[in-house]
Amino acid sequence: MTSPVSVTFAFTRDEYVLAMKRHYRSSLKVGRDVIAGSLALAAGVYLLMSSSGGWTAWALAIAGVVLLLMVAFALFLLPGMIYRSQPKLKDEYSLIFADDGIGFKTSSIDSTLQWSLYQSWLSDDDFYIMYHGKRDLSVIPRRSLSDKDDERLRQMLTEKIGPPSS
Repeated sequence: MTSPVSVTFAFTRDEYVLAMKRHYRSSLKVGRDVIAGSLALAAGVYLLMSSSGGWTAWALAIAGVVLLLMVAFALFLLPGMIYRSQPKLKDEYSLIFADDGIGFKTSSIDSTLQWSLYQSWLSDDDFYIMYHGKRDLSVIPRRSLSDKDDERLRQMLTEKIGPPSS
């Protein structure tokens, strides 16, 4: 039986935006999309500049621009829009990670979630990101954990949810 891990934090705008960028980088395959968009754009421009232009050249160029704009939107605009549109993200969070579930408490939430709600998780130097559903996630800033609690939380997440996603 692992002793509970308690954590209290409030997100800053920049911190939440950074967490969402990391989430999108891991879930959207940004590198692949940037390469594909750049190649399509380059091929379209090349074909437009050469004598063999036509509708294929325009289609490639437009597809490349659209894909690059979608990546830019997801990484640079969407995280800030999410933070501004969700008042709950400005609240102070108090969480208790225990063997029987996760207690969430804010000014408008007081509930206990079962571990089975979460399907996967990942971590980096700044955050734990826990996934429940395709687009739903919980972000825990690691700055709010002591070294001992950080290690206990990592063990608990591995035990209850499984190894971290890559």
